[in-house]
Amino acid sequence: MNGILLIAQNTFREAIRQKLILLVGLIALLLVFASKYLLKLDLGHEQLRFVFDFGSGALDFFGAIIAIVATCQLFHSELENKTVITLLSKPVGRLGFVFGKFVGTAAVLALFSLIIAAATCLMLFITYLGFGEAAERLSAGLETNYAGVFAYAFMQWLKLCAIAALAAFICSLSRSLLFSVIISFMALSASMMVAASDWLGAKANLGTQIAVIAFPDFQVFRVAEVFAFAPVSAQVMLVGTAYSAIYMATFCLLGAWVFSRREF
Repeated sequence: MNGILLIAQNTFREAIRQKLILLVGLIALLLVFASKYLLKLDLGHEQLRFVFDFGSGALDFFGAIIAIVATCQLFHSELENKTVITLLSKPVGRLGFVFGKFVGTAAVLALFSLIIAAATCLMLFITYLGFGEAAERLSAGLETNYAGVFAYAFMQWLKLCAIAALAAFICSLSRSLLFSVIISFMALSASMMVAASDWLGAKANLGTQIAVIAFPDFQVFRVAEVFAFAPVSAQVMLVGTAYSAIYMATFCLLGAWVFSRREF
């Protein structure tokens, strides 16, 4: 356990030093802060919902980029620099290496999710204050649940961690950083297409059933969007947490098993 935590801490420090990851996080944060001033782009949606949708979109889109890029870069950097040999020679083991890398990436994603959630709440509050006496009319009957925004961010963090676990599994199979990134984004695209087909009411077939098992099921986490303007559902939170825990454990264990068969 100590070995996993040491690798996770080192992974976290390396991640926050990565210029690309910092740039992606900064762009996401700036877009959230700019949401109030982009309301003129809104085509009829309520202003508060527009601000929340902007924040949730930044968390979802840029979070997925960080989850894949951070996992692949930090995993393959150890392979390219041959530092993995030193780590594996210590009482860490290949299971500890894979889990340590995953936990470090999950910590980075947790920090990113927390910052975006806080920025979204701040912009929702500022937007509501700007309504003045017309608050009831301009808010279109919506009442912001700030705790619900953080609950939604937690659910999104679980989804991002599931994406990171899948990327870690792909990295354990691949010897190329570029290949790992490309395949990880292809897997992400497959998850998005399955979620879109389900949302559009398409009939399930063998292909979609396999995809739901192999790739993260985004529908499990999408239902939490209502938390921003409605009470938080404990059942939804429990289902999402249980699903992501099983998914992450499964693919990290599979990744560790595949990684244990590699030669260095």
